[in-house]
Amino acid sequence: MIVEGFGVEELAGESLIREVVYRGVSSPETVGREKMRRMEERAVKKFGIPSLLLMENAALAVVHEVEDYSAFAVVCAPGGNGGDGLAVARHLCLLGRDVRVYLVGDPEGGSADFRTNLEIMRRMSPESIYALTDESFKDFEYALKGCETCIDAMFGIGLNRPVEGLPRRAIEAMNRYALHIVSVDVPSGVDADTGEVLGAAVCAHKTVTFHRVKPCLDLAPQYAGDVVVAYVGIP
Repeated sequence: MIVEGFGVEELAGESLIREVVYRGVSSPETVGREKMRRMEERAVKKFGIPSLLLMENAALAVVHEVEDYSAFAVVCAPGGNGGDGLAVARHLCLLGRDVRVYLVGDPEGGSADFRTNLEIMRRMSPESIYALTDESFKDFEYALKGCETCIDAMFGIGLNRPVEGLPRRAIEAMNRYALHIVSVDVPSGVDADTGEVLGAAVCAHKTVTFHRVKPCLDLAPQYAGDVVVAYVGIP
């Protein structure tokens, strides 16, 4: 491993060669769900860093990894991970990329930061937003086939229950049809601490994780793909 603000680590398995890149992060520490939450809470409560700013930094880190592509499907559920995805989608729209955002679940039940980013997207590019339903699922599959990159922003480190119903169908469709998948923080459907697949999991080509490596990225590398550990401004 090389750590100079940017570092590279190659891991080899039976049929897996993986690259881990550290962008502005000097620590190779692996951090589980609860410790990561405490780090984020400390940043917000002790240092007064708005959670929305951390989300924006995370989104820009993802954009940095995908900006060379031109057509995107961004799949978001109504939580923090989905808020990251909406911010990613906004920046890609501003860069002139072709972006379709698919919302899985009730967006009005999302976190405050998710709802803020959704409202910005609704004002800025309402034609880019689609609700994923049984009726629109065929269109979703068609979009996955036609995009260059799918951004997986459904579930993050908080997922602790099996993925079922429409979210599971969405994951299965992404794996089946998307040419290239980039997951936000962790692949959706993988338990962040154990690497266990909770019903169904995204098989990403790359995962952009934030601040520290999560255990699942080492325990389930076949789902994570290449990993970028991105600086997002957490002290």
